[in-house]
Amino acid sequence: MIRSITIALMLSASFTLHYDQGVAQVRGRGSQLPRQEMERRIQQRFQERLTRALQLNEEQREVLFDVFGAFGEERAELLPRRREFERQSRQLMTGDGSEDRAMELLLELREIRQQEAALRIDEEDRLLEALAPSQVLQLQNLRDQFGDQIRRLGSPNGPNGPGPRRRDPAGPRRPPRR
Repeated sequence: MIRSITIALMLSASFTLHYDQGVAQVRGRGSQLPRQEMERRIQQRFQERLTRALQLNEEQREVLFDVFGAFGEERAELLPRRREFERQSRQLMTGDGSEDRAMELLLELREIRQQEAALRIDEEDRLLEALAPSQVLQLQNLRDQFGDQIRRLGSPNGPNGPGPRRRDPAGPRRPPRR
């Protein structure tokens, strides 16, 4: 459930790159902020971070967050389809499906990805009306970094952990001989 909430927040661009600091502060006080208040703070910090990083003037800032709001809602509409796809895909992987069902799921995934890509292109086009191309690229980079940070929050190692383990290209390590 927490992962679904963080994904929904990320897609609506209501995040801040300082999320883990906010969580640490909340944990340090031993209390939980109401979800709406936490979302408001996250959104405010995210907006401040982007305004500084992209050096936005007031007009650009307004356009950016209007675009985020509009396209965030459209992305949020795709979330139930993606969750259902993931659920059915996991079910298929446990041996509860046929090759025909696998093909149906692949076609569904393609359709979802095409819709997500079309949204991203439309969003970038709208952003280019107010931002320079370099600002749009920097924005995409910041969003990707934040997405990585959110994934680490959901990892078993927590927000400060090393993140997902990477395979050693040399193969598994063997214990030393005694």
